[in-house]
Formats: sequence, structure tokens, C-alpha cells
Amino acid sequence: MKRTIRVFSLILAAVMLLSAQALAAGKAQAFTDVSKQDYYYDAVNWATKKEITSGVSRDAFAPERSCTRADFVTFLWRATGKPVVNFAMDFSDVKEDVYYAEAVRWAASLGIVTGLSKTTFGPANTVTREQAVTMLWRFAKQQGFDTTQGGMAIREYEDYDSLSEYAREAMAWAVNAEILKGSNNRLLPDAACTRAQLVTLLYRLVSQAADKVDYSGDVTGWMYAPDSRDTVTDLLVSIDTVAHGSAGGSLQQANAAVCLMKLAMDESGKTGDAVKTYLTGMNATQKDFFSFQWQQALSQANALLDGSEDPAILDDAGVAGFDLKAVSSDKVAAVDKTVTKLLRDAGVTDEWKNHTDLEPFNAA
Repeated sequence: MKRTIRVFSLILAAVMLLSAQALAAGKAQAFTDVSKQDYYYDAVNWATKKEITSGVSRDAFAPERSCTRADFVTFLWRATGKPVVNFAMDFSDVKEDVYYAEAVRWAASLGIVTGLSKTTFGPANTVTREQAVTMLWRFAKQQGFDTTQGGMAIREYEDYDSLSEYAREAMAWAVNAEILKGSNNRLLPDAACTRAQLVTLLYRLVSQAADKVDYSGDVTGWMYAPDSRDTVTDLLVSIDTVAHGSAGGSLQQANAAVCLMKLAMDESGKTGDAVKTYLTGMNATQKDFFSFQWQQALSQANALLDGSEDPAILDDAGVAGFDLKAVSSDKVAAVDKTVTKLLRDAGVTDEWKNHTDLEPFNAA
């Protein structure tokens, strides 16, 4: 009986300890100065969860506290995973051992910050709204976000004329992208940016591009969407990155053909929009190259479907489980018609210039 009571006591103590730990963990995120009614509630939760920033204490976030230039650069740096770069900083007021040194080094290497002068960064200076938006705009461009949403809407604000010249394009983008909303029809460019405002600016940017695909790359090093979570985009990438000129290339082309057929059979209804977005991220040569890759994959897919290509190639290519009988030739033709029109709309008029083994691209 005593042993039973002792075991029960140990279990009860463990449960109480775990409960206390859980309450403590929950309390750390439940800032007493942040409520669900606040416009920055979701942004603060996101930023603390992602470890972009934390509270100023266990219970307080201090949303109205002004941020420094060093603070905001650090937020951006953490949001990208704390990259380490080899770059010589010339800022005399950024010591190597301060917490924001690597953040400033990274931001300076990408041109996200340019300093108050060639030799000073001003890390302790309060960051103004127009400075913060300009940093965010440069950050967005470097990270591959769409920063083309300019326009005249910003001129409707009463204090538009008080904007610094360097910040006008960035502020126009932020207003049109609804990242910056102003206050009582004023932009307040010289006002200090608070902790709540900064995490909200960053949160709005990331939220608008939650499904953004990274289309960075060039002709010699294709790096489209390396971490895409979108199945349709992954299929497009697989078609677009096929190598040629070897037996291995022909096996990759079989894989590309399978990807094209899967794309044709996809029921999500996103194919057209995905292709349109995919092409938007390319320059003219990349578009031509994609049209060439598409034609190669289409030719291989049709050959497999009409029996002129031995299906055994799918075994060698590692896609033996793909069922050709489940593929609708009509759907393959339909998706090709859609992609062909999008290619024409995107200005593609012929195949990639370095290849001559295909007929020039013709719109349907």
C-alpha cells in the first residue's frame, strides 16, 4: 500500500511539474501589452514564433517602443535565417562583437543599407518610417518579392511632399502593396518606427507572399523554386531543368514528359496561373529556354502516349510506376494550348537560340 501511494505521489509530482512548465511556456508568449484587438497582434505572434524578435521581458513586448536602425536590420537578418557573408564593412560605429554586427554586414553586402555616410551606420539612431520602408523595399527586391506595385495613390496623402527623395519609390510601393497604410491620411515619414510597426511591416510583406516562388536564376545556373511547396510549380521546374546531350539527358526528358502529363491531369485548376507567374519571373532568354524544354517534354509525352516511344524508358528513368493508360491525350493537348498561349502572351516567338533541332515555336 505504501509503495502504491509513493508511486502515485511521484506521478502527481511529475504531472504538476509538467503543468507548471506548460503554463510558464504559454505565459512567455502571452504578452500583457499585446491583445487580440491590436492591429499588430498576429505580427507579434509571428515574429516571436519565428524568433525574429522577442519580448523586452518575460511578459512585455513593448509595442510602442521606438526601434533603432540596428534593431530593424537584425529583424530582417533573422527573417532570412541569419546568413553569414564575407564582406568587409567600413562602418566605424559597428564593432565586430556587437549582436547586430553580422546583420549589418549582411545588409550592407546586399545594398539593403547604405549607412548615414560611407563610414557610419548609426546603429543607435531611431529608425524613421521612411528609412524602415526603404530598407524593407531593398530587402524585398533582394529576396525576389514583387516590388513593381508603384502608382499615384501615395500622392493622395497630405504629407507626400515631405518624403525624402530617396524614399519615394519605396514608399509608393509599400502604399500600393498595402504594406504601409499611413495614419489619418498622413505617411509620417520622419516619425520614429515602433517595434509593433516594424514587425507588422515585415509580417505584411511575408504574408502577401506566403506562396511566393523564388524564380531567381540565370541561363547558366537554373535555380527556379528550389524549395517550392506548390506541386504544380514543382512540375514546371522539373520540365524546365532538364539536361540534354547524353543518355542521362534522355532519361531526364522521360521524367519531364511524365511531369508534363501529371500537369495535364492535375485537377487543382492552378496550372494556367502557375505558368503565368512562372514566366513573369523570367527574362527573355529564360522564357525561350522554357518554351524549348516544354516542346521537348511534349514531344516525348505524345510519343509515349501514341506508342512510338518504348514505355520501358520509364523504368530506366525511375518512374516505372507511372500509368500511361490513366493519361488523357485530350487533357495533354488542352494544357499545351494553354501554355502555348501564355508563352505567346509573354513574348516568346521562337525556341532557345542555342538549339536548332526543333521547329521554331508557333502559337496555337
